[in-house]
Amino acid sequence: MSVSANRIFHCNVNCSSLDTSLRFYESLGLTKVIRTVPSKHQNGNAFGLDVVAWDAWMMHSDDGMEGLSLDLLQWLTPLPTGQAQDVNGDIGFNRLVLYSRDVDAAVKQSIAAGGSLVSEPITFDTGHHPVTVAMVRDPDGLPVQLVQGEKNSIAQIVVNCADLEESVAYYRDVMGLEILMPPMEQSWPGPLFGQDGDINVRAALLRDPGSVFVVALVQWPGVDAATKRERKANELGLFRMAWSTPDCASDEGVIRAAGSVPFVATEELSVGDDLPLLLVLFWPGPNGECLELIETTNRSGAL
Repeated sequence: MSVSANRIFHCNVNCSSLDTSLRFYESLGLTKVIRTVPSKHQNGNAFGLDVVAWDAWMMHSDDGMEGLSLDLLQWLTPLPTGQAQDVNGDIGFNRLVLYSRDVDAAVKQSIAAGGSLVSEPITFDTGHHPVTVAMVRDPDGLPVQLVQGEKNSIAQIVVNCADLEESVAYYRDVMGLEILMPPMEQSWPGPLFGQDGDINVRAALLRDPGSVFVVALVQWPGVDAATKRERKANELGLFRMAWSTPDCASDEGVIRAAGSVPFVATEELSVGDDLPLLLVLFWPGPNGECLELIETTNRSGAL
């Protein structure tokens, strides 16, 4: 049985400086849409924290509401900590993949906006057609893969898996995603990841039926299970992926029946005095990646 959630709404990236990271993601074609900054501190149990406060912007690509939103967030209480993900096979969230109308220009603009280079644009044959890709890091070091496309779009989130088949089953059967590409072997160009020689992985693609977004599940060779861990909510880099749902409490039952253990039961959360109060649920997915359910209420204000 899968959750009643109707779509993936956003992915959250934690940053050390909201202004700096905004410039970087704007250079990649994303635009600010809604600022979420609660007026006072609130209980942070839903995040696995004590007391929380933040400043954040929701950002859209050319896809608008049909696509994924980026929840770009700077923690104020507690302060940001840790390091962003690296371009390797460590288990959990790994990187964002963005389509770009002009990869060459996007690389130059993003570096000028505070990013750093992993790989200049390269073109390789996927077996179906040639594709131009590049890799940069955001100002806090999070890998962002750029792929030549017809528009600027937040296309994928990459999750490195301890067990690919188990992860596919979870995202299909519990989270309701549709298999776009079943598990198969792929060969990735090493220079894209700052390495010599090709990287052979096993990967699967699952489509969100409610949007244009895709979750890429990847298992690297010789993956070390010890790299699987649950990141703290205020660690830099990718922290959570959120689904919108009409009934968070009911879906909590589905999550628990699947063997997942939420941080706490469904709780109310304020994201701004003039914005609707939310019911939210956070829990670790099969690879330690934080997943979230969001139900919008008809109430608003601070908590």
